[in-house]
Amino acid sequence: MELKQLEFFVKTAEFGSINQAAEALYTSQSNVSKVIGALEKSIGASLFERNSKGVILTNRGDEIYKYAKVILKNAEILKSIAKNTNEKKFSVSCYPSHMITSALVEHYKKYGKEQLTYEFYEGTVEEITDNVASRVSEIGILYFSEHQMNGFKHVLGHKHLEFHELDKKEACIYVGKKNPLYNRDMVDFSELENLPFVQPVKDFFSLEHHLDTISIGAFKTDDFKNKVYTNSDNLLIDLLLNTDMCSFGIYFMDPNYETYDIKPIRLEGCCKCLVLGYVQRAGVLLSDEAKEFLDNIKFSLKRSL
Repeated sequence: MELKQLEFFVKTAEFGSINQAAEALYTSQSNVSKVIGALEKSIGASLFERNSKGVILTNRGDEIYKYAKVILKNAEILKSIAKNTNEKKFSVSCYPSHMITSALVEHYKKYGKEQLTYEFYEGTVEEITDNVASRVSEIGILYFSEHQMNGFKHVLGHKHLEFHELDKKEACIYVGKKNPLYNRDMVDFSELENLPFVQPVKDFFSLEHHLDTISIGAFKTDDFKNKVYTNSDNLLIDLLLNTDMCSFGIYFMDPNYETYDIKPIRLEGCCKCLVLGYVQRAGVLLSDEAKEFLDNIKFSLKRSL
């Protein structure tokens, strides 16, 4: 399997057409078909179904497409690293959070004029820990439920990471002014059943798994009828601002976030059982830039709700 094969495969999947993929890749249609055929042979499975309009991914092709995108992305990162002449770099991965981005802005104000390159990635707990373990990021900021601690420790051991707790928070829902609960300070789980939700992409450590365990049968998140899953913080904010959708999250509101007409509402009977902290590679000393960034986050936590 070669990167070229994955590149041709991904382009074809995105265009849904071998001909259009060939144009984008500045090659011939027959060459694209040949390269994809070689990839299918090495995998032992068909990746596309052909029809009169073009091609569509098979079930196996759809599964492989997701991993191929990650591989090509990491290959680009490697190329970027090789070309980068800057001596210093600071990279962080985190869950989508305005507080984290604000901390990075404050960090840039202090260090931005130095010879320092920044990299910032958002994702799930699995993606964050993968980035730190693979040295894409120096640290990862994340949170998870205390109920998931044993599973999280297994991830840490497997990926040779260590975790440092920063705080404990409670779960909540975030709503905008168009949500009927906007003027409430607290809601019961039973009131959430018919509300539409927008949530970050699921993984084992997503907040939904935790809420199912503490709602005492009042509801199950899998039963919600109107759900949007996204890894886009911009889409999540726009939906909260402009629709009646709400979102589960961690009860934390940096004062800077008050720019938006979005507020957190506590959940009845939900204690501070979400652990917020950072991961780093085990036994590795943090850079001064990472320490300064973490100090900014600690400061934000002190002045938060």
